[in-house]
Amino acid sequence: MKNRNKMTAFLLAVLIFSPLTANAQTVFKSSKASNESARSFYDKGIDAENAEEWANATQHYMEAVRINPAYADAWYHLARVSYFLGEPDLALQYLVSAEKIEKTNSRILNLKGLIYLSLGQTKEAYDIFTQILEVYPNDVSAHFGLAELQLADGRFSGAKKEYEEALKRQGDNKKALLSLALLCAYTNDFTNAQNYLRRALNYYSSDPTVHYLSAIMSCMKGDLQNAENQARISVELNRNYTEGYRLLSQILFYEEKYEETIDLCDYQISKDRSEPLNWYLKGLAQKRMGNPEAAVVSWSKGLDISPQDEIMRMTMELEVRDTLSLEDVRRKNWASYHVNIADQCSERYDGTGASYEYQRALRIDPMNRKARIAYANMLELNGMHELYLEQLKFVEENSNSGSKPESKLDDIKLSDTIEAYNSLLSETLAKKWNIQSFYLDKIRWKIAVFYEDRPMNFVHAEADRLTAMAASDIFAGIAQTSVKTQGSPVSGYGEAFRLARTQGFDYFVILSLEEGRDDMTLNATMYSARTGTETEKMAFYATGNNRFSTVLRRFRTSVLENLPVRGKIIKRKAKSVLVDLGKSEHIINGAQFQIVRKGKISTADTGTGLSYREDDILGTIEITDCGEEVSEGLISINGFYDKINDDDEVVLISLPELNTDAAIDTAPVADARGNVVVNQKPDTGTPLNTEIRKAVSHPAILELIQNIY
Repeated sequence: MKNRNKMTAFLLAVLIFSPLTANAQTVFKSSKASNESARSFYDKGIDAENAEEWANATQHYMEAVRINPAYADAWYHLARVSYFLGEPDLALQYLVSAEKIEKTNSRILNLKGLIYLSLGQTKEAYDIFTQILEVYPNDVSAHFGLAELQLADGRFSGAKKEYEEALKRQGDNKKALLSLALLCAYTNDFTNAQNYLRRALNYYSSDPTVHYLSAIMSCMKGDLQNAENQARISVELNRNYTEGYRLLSQILFYEEKYEETIDLCDYQISKDRSEPLNWYLKGLAQKRMGNPEAAVVSWSKGLDISPQDEIMRMTMELEVRDTLSLEDVRRKNWASYHVNIADQCSERYDGTGASYEYQRALRIDPMNRKARIAYANMLELNGMHELYLEQLKFVEENSNSGSKPESKLDDIKLSDTIEAYNSLLSETLAKKWNIQSFYLDKIRWKIAVFYEDRPMNFVHAEADRLTAMAASDIFAGIAQTSVKTQGSPVSGYGEAFRLARTQGFDYFVILSLEEGRDDMTLNATMYSARTGTETEKMAFYATGNNRFSTVLRRFRTSVLENLPVRGKIIKRKAKSVLVDLGKSEHIINGAQFQIVRKGKISTADTGTGLSYREDDILGTIEITDCGEEVSEGLISINGFYDKINDDDEVVLISLPELNTDAAIDTAPVADARGNVVVNQKPDTGTPLNTEIRKAVSHPAILELIQNIY
């Protein structure tokens, strides 16, 4: 009986616990299946990451962490891919999830340091890398992090030392070898660059990235034939290597193989129409083959895809200005881009920005009614009533060939406004002295802009040439300056000085553009064309939208700050004289000028300012009635004899109030000694601090090294 009861109890226990056991087994099997599935997605992600297919890698890793939220490796690689995609904030979020699971993993800390570096938090990045090396002195990744910190600060020697430390610990490390090769090539140490590169090719001969970077270093050296060979190998090893194809097409362009360039650009466009650089380069090649119309079509298509590509837009606009007829209907559409930007500037109360954009629109489409009236309204708002009236008259005179008014009432209103202003301005200074003020030759400064024959730019081909042309074009409409650009590069300072001096320029500028994918730095050095001495070294950095126009406008402002305000006497009546300077040159009543004998003024031997002899100073003028283009003043003579005549020059020595805010930023603003007396800084964004400026001193080389995996 007792045994029967035991058996019954056992059977009951089995019946009771069997479902629980079955459920436990099901859960175990399900968990195992989930982990296997997560691992499968993880492996797919690794394969995609190794092939640099970042979007696919992200998708696979996301699936892995969805199935297994505690999958630290998947979280880490998800953060790593996000970092490579240029999404540091998102990468940091993913890394936090990995860090919760593996708190002391050095690879997680290394990636966090790199993310902090990309976010500009250099102190935090430095603390992390040094902390890692204190615990793990042989951690190669931490040395890489410190190297990038050195690069961001512009210290190449420090970066080399860190890469060399990494190479001591891993003699075949690809990133260390290629980074050292690039740094040596960038600093023209091609012997050591070749040694490091040869070692990398021995270890990684089947890696397309190694051949791609080898091609870049050959470009830096000027060996385009070898660069072409290496670029071709890179795309043969990886038929989907977008960067390799883009580099190869640029090399072919610089080798003047324009038909091959166009064919390769078309091939890339057939695979991905959304990459604007292919359209840009295709247009350049078409232009070089003597087909500017086709080039304009290519650039226009590229701008439809990427409207913010200002270098491509400037290239197209310069071509449009020089080759297309004024009646071309496309001009209105291209000008509308600048009109829209100008309207946005006006909404932000950025008057100088709006003025610049309206002028750009009118450079493309001079008959554009909307742009010209908007620009005229800005002039009127700033008290330039005579210039306002001239703009309205231009609209009325060209009403049949320009943009049509929205209604007849607009034409009636325009005519009424012109009539009213004609009446109001019937007694201007110009009419009082019987001169045509808008036809005066006010040019006082002749400036040459040059660019050097440097290794190719790896973003926009011929960026230096285009920047030089744009730097000249941006001075159009500034009455006191004549800025010319030579279409071909100079060999260096010596040739630029010789050309500027023999051609009678006052100053010359040598400029270059350092360009990354998302930022750029315009470097320029201004020299006296008379003595060859350096006047000022300039560097302008910008990122985000409108960065090209931002650096150009800053460049223009800085040049104008080095130019003293100069004019001449147009007419004289007893003690009263009329000079060809006015409100458009920031002159106000009470301004003081020195009168210098005609032809006796020259640029200062060194620095800014003017040079003239004391005995060539004939007297002074104080402005008593300031017009827009001309001003009237009373003279005081030097000495006993009155030697002041028409065409004698006048130079500004003081304004009643220094550092006044200027309504426009298109005139020289220095006095005779070279001191800035008018604040006309364009509103082009918040100034960047010193650390960020250092971080972008060499954006191209920094990006190349950061992209070595």
